[in-house]
Amino acid sequence: MTGKPILCVDDDPYVRSCIKRLLNVAGYTCDCAGDAHEARRLLAVHDYAVVLCDIGLPGESGLVLLSELAALPATATVMVTGNDDPYTADRALALGAHGYLTKPFVPNDLLIAVAGAVHRSRIEESRSAQLESAYATIAASEEELRRAYAETVARLGRAMEFHDLATGEHVERVAESARVIAVELGLTTVVAERLRLAGPLHDIGKIAIGEAILRKPGELSPDERGAMERHTDVGHELLAGSGNELLELAATVAWTHHESWDGSGYPRGLAGDEIPLAGRIVTVADVCDALTSDRPYRSAWTPEDAFAYVIEQRGRKFDPAVVDAFARSLVRHEEAVAV
Repeated sequence: MTGKPILCVDDDPYVRSCIKRLLNVAGYTCDCAGDAHEARRLLAVHDYAVVLCDIGLPGESGLVLLSELAALPATATVMVTGNDDPYTADRALALGAHGYLTKPFVPNDLLIAVAGAVHRSRIEESRSAQLESAYATIAASEEELRRAYAETVARLGRAMEFHDLATGEHVERVAESARVIAVELGLTTVVAERLRLAGPLHDIGKIAIGEAILRKPGELSPDERGAMERHTDVGHELLAGSGNELLELAATVAWTHHESWDGSGYPRGLAGDEIPLAGRIVTVADVCDALTSDRPYRSAWTPEDAFAYVIEQRGRKFDPAVVDAFARSLVRHEEAVAV
């Protein structure tokens, strides 16, 4: 008979010898241990289909070992003991034992119990393999969805670039800068990555803004300024309500990345912590990158001037904690480049 071996744990050498002989004759491979310590040593290096375990082991109860074996669902356990006690049997079964044999027993009782346990072990092993395969499939699907989302966002960014010449590369830089700031603030890498994926859509609402306004070389009129500011509401309307975690985050960012810490921003005049953290982060990343980029209405600022403006607006336009995190990220970048 092929398959994984069986482990017999009993402090009586005669019992171990008898069980090993019976199982060998029946075609099983059997290892033996005289106590829980030896059993654990064997379990650490071998994969057993069944563990036959006595309750009265030297030093500790076999029920302790049984409870540990619950972490190995593909290993079935049969208690083989001289303790003919219904309460102990109930405890063993509650701890996950597949069977309970009382010594002395006839050979057929042992072989039937082992055959049933081996069958259960194979079922659990198959179930575990199926679950692992299912988890792998789900993980692959999630990764594929993540890639598809990222690719869709990138294509949207390129499409927006035809409409607003300053947008394509800008949204990608803003997204990466937002991720770095999030990490510097102590957010998890998972949250920071979600912000990076959501960030490129912060200006998606500009799709609804006329090119004449987006590319106007001079100052906007009050009506034109009002139309331009509508891109935050439009972006939120386009992205919200899907139920998708990333798109909902993107909707929040699109709606709030022009709010100001002191309440002077738009579209709702939120202030301080009323502004979602994602919006506060993208605000800093967006403004700094926009200032260092050429626009129809002005030339690009130097990085030094843009950074000075961000520092100046700390506590006014920008969340002080976000500005500090942004400053730290620049220092780390400069140190890395110097190395």
